[in-house]
Formats: sequence, C-alpha cells, structure tokens
Amino acid sequence: MTRISSAWLAVALAIGAGAAGAAGVMAPAAAALPEIRFADAIDTPTSMPGHRSRNTATDGILLHVVESLVALRSDFSVGPMLADSWTISPDGRTYDFKLRKGVRFHNGAPVTSAEVVWSLQRILNPKSESYCRNQYDGSKGARVVSASAPAPDEVRIVLEQPYALLLQQMANIQCPLAVLHPSSVDANGKWIKPVGTGPYMWGEWRKGQYVQLNAFTGYMPREEKPDGLAGAKRALANLRFVVIPDAASQKVAFMSGQVDLIVADSQNPPPPSPSWDIVPEQDMDPNALLMQTGDPLLGKPEMRRAIALSLDLPLLVSSLSNGQTRYNPSLVPLVSPYYSPVHAEGYRKDLAQAKQLLAQAGYKGETIRIQTNKRYPDTYRLAVVVQNMLSKSGIRTEIEVLEWATQVSNFRSGKFQMMAFTYSARIDPSTMYGDILGDKSRSATLQWTNPEASGILAGIKGETDPAMRRAAFEELHKRMVADVPLLHVNNTPVLLAVSKRLHGFAPWPLRRPRLFNVSKD
Repeated sequence: MTRISSAWLAVALAIGAGAAGAAGVMAPAAAALPEIRFADAIDTPTSMPGHRSRNTATDGILLHVVESLVALRSDFSVGPMLADSWTISPDGRTYDFKLRKGVRFHNGAPVTSAEVVWSLQRILNPKSESYCRNQYDGSKGARVVSASAPAPDEVRIVLEQPYALLLQQMANIQCPLAVLHPSSVDANGKWIKPVGTGPYMWGEWRKGQYVQLNAFTGYMPREEKPDGLAGAKRALANLRFVVIPDAASQKVAFMSGQVDLIVADSQNPPPPSPSWDIVPEQDMDPNALLMQTGDPLLGKPEMRRAIALSLDLPLLVSSLSNGQTRYNPSLVPLVSPYYSPVHAEGYRKDLAQAKQLLAQAGYKGETIRIQTNKRYPDTYRLAVVVQNMLSKSGIRTEIEVLEWATQVSNFRSGKFQMMAFTYSARIDPSTMYGDILGDKSRSATLQWTNPEASGILAGIKGETDPAMRRAAFEELHKRMVADVPLLHVNNTPVLLAVSKRLHGFAPWPLRRPRLFNVSKD
C-alpha cells in the first residue's frame, strides 16, 4: 500500500502542478475551455515529430498538433488535409499537391508550399536526427528525388521509383510528413517546439509529469465530416497528457476523477460504475514471441518449430485477453482489409511432433532465456504462459524481466534468445514485413532472413492493385509460418476506461486516442 500511496502522491502533484502557468499562455477563448486529461504510462522523450527518440506517447500527443498534406481515414484510406487535391503522373513518380487556402500555423503565418518543402527537406537532412528519414530516402520507403514549390499553393514531390504507399506514409502517425513552420527551430537549426497547423498548440511540457496542449483558436476545420484523422477537427477542450507509470495509480486517478481516460489493465479494470464506461478496442499492435535465428540453438529451424508446436496458441491468447480477441498467426492485423482465411493458418499444438523435432535439433535440456518487461503487462503474461507451456515438452526456460528501455536496446542490438515483444501498429502489412524481413547481418532488428520472401515484398513496392498486394501478403505469411523466425500471437485488445463527462470520444484501431471533437462537461 505504501508504494501505491507514494505513486499516487506523485500523480496528484503531476496533475495539479503548473496549472496556472499553463493557463497563463492560453488565448482567452482557450483558457475558458475545460481540460481533458489522459493518463499514459510513459512520457514523450521529444516534442519533435518523427525524431529518433520518439515513442508512442510522442505520436499520440503530436497527432493533435501537426498535420500533413493528407490524413488517414478510419478505414486507412487517405483523405485530404492541408492539400485539397493531388495528381500522380502516369509513371507513378511525380506527385502534385494543391494546397488548401486560408490555413495558418500556430504563430499566425499562412501555410505555403515553401514550408511544406522545408519540412520534407528537414526530415531528409541527417543533422535533424529524424527517425523517419528512412521512409523518404529510400532505405525503407520512397526515395524522394526532389521537392519543389512551383507556386505558393502548389507542391511537387518527385520519386526515384514509384512507391504505392507514399500518401499513406505521409499520413502515418509514426512518421508523417509533418508540415511545420521554420520557427520550430532557432537560427542554428536547433529544435525549439512544434509550430504546426493542428487544432492544438504545444503548451507546457514538464518532463516526467505532463504535456499541456492548448486549443488553437485560429484553426480552420475542413468541411468534410470527421473520419479517423481526416475531415473536420475541432478543439472543444484543452488537453493534458499526464504521465503515470504505475497501472494501479492510473486506476486510482481515473476512479477519483483526476483523469478522464486511461488504457485499463485488462486483468484488473475499474469496476462498473455510472460515472464511466469500459470500452473495448481491437488494436493493430502486434504481440509476438521473437526467436533469435542467430543463436546456436534457435538458429535451427527444427528447434523453432518444436517451440511453436509446444504451444496451444489459441488457448494462450484466450487466457491472456480474457476472450477479448483471438489468435492471429499473421503479421496482417485482424482489422486489416487484407486479412483473409489464409492468414488464420498457423500452428496447432502437437507435443509428440515437438519432441521429435527437439531430438532432431539435438536439444539436450539447455535453458533458453525469455526476455520481457512489466511496463506492458500483456508481454509479461505472454512470457509466463509460454514458459509454462514449453515445460510440457521438456523445454527449459528462464524469464528475464527487464526495464522496457533495456529490452528495446537488446532488441535493437539482437542481444536475446527469445523475447516477448510488442511492436507499434503498422498501417499497411508491407511496412510490418519490411521491419522484420531482410538481411539480419546488416540490421539486428530484422528477425527474418529469406531472400525469396524479400523478393516478394520488393515486387509490390510500386503495386497499387489490392488483389495483387493481398496475394503477396498471403504468400509471405505461408513462408513465415514455414520458417518460424517469430511467432505472431495476437493483435493487442485494449480496454479503455472513459469518463461519462466526455462526449464524442470513439476508439479506433491505432490505439492513440483522438481527443479533438471531444467535449467535457
């Protein structure tokens, strides 16, 4: 009880501290608005969109502050945002955008094509340390050859080769083409804060405590109805993203009315109450059991298949999620338009065959370490249940609980045997496959080296036909099941605890809450 009480004291200080200071920088109309408070387990490490140190908290905050030329709808199609329209050349390499008139940055300056070009060039500049550079320099995504401003309201982007996902990437929450005013940096190019075009302005950031966003009273909503991140967006309240690392303290803060929205612990959510709703949400975040193919033991396909056949994966997922979602063996999410019956084909528990494969692999009872963390309870529980199930076929394991930052560092350097891990959602399956498929000797974060599979993925880089893409994803899934570089277990089911003082809030599969168009009593 002492630990939770101490954590709750920190929560109270974080929620209450600095309120007067934050109000002092608001425009009068914004100051009169109520404040919506969302509790997150982690702080943002940066206010810069797409910076190398960004995380999901950064993405969730900045989607309210910055915008791109285009925006994602709820079905993951692309709609207009700062651009009203665009055309693509017959060879698929040149994109011409017509900017929307009357849009202004948070500093009052009008949006022109010059700022769009500056924003893209800044991403491509190695000195900016943008994590997203690889999405626009050809390393992972499109290779931008040039960006120009033929007129104040026209932007032209030329690619080296056609790339089917350019528009989707520009709208992606993780690595958008965030259009910023150059005053976001100082005269030496050092980052200050995001001066964007979104319905919210960057307010106050107290590291480890909260980020305050204030309504931008000069925001001009689009005329289309709200749809995902597209259409009309309105700031009906100011926002505060409160850092509360401890799940129990988040629950206390929510139940006492100090915060309005939390991602609830699925094993211990707030009890039923007339003061709030518990809202289920099927997210796209992949939960997986990674297996180090560079390890002397796990490098053997027979060993990896034995592990897969030792697990009752449907039962595992049902028990971990309390029946809220189902086993998905595929990197294609359940809610993706590309998901088909082929992607439901995975592994069935077969202890007899597992033991035969263990013998073929020369397994002699060596202990395998499974790395996990407790920041994301689902991954910790995954490791515990996997350990129990593997013991039934004689596979010895030891769970190594790490701080999340340490686990991420080990993931990036390949310092693990097995790992219960969660990825952030990728909107298109090709992006997810691109993050795990490739030459592992060149990047330790790649989990699967298969030249034929890499060829299939490369073959749809410029392909826009949904049927062709669907067929490619089905073939990639079949090959991944055969190679077993990892076991994809499920897409994260989430329970959101939402105060009934909020009106207009709706969940969606990308997990980061959208708080524009949400009012508060």
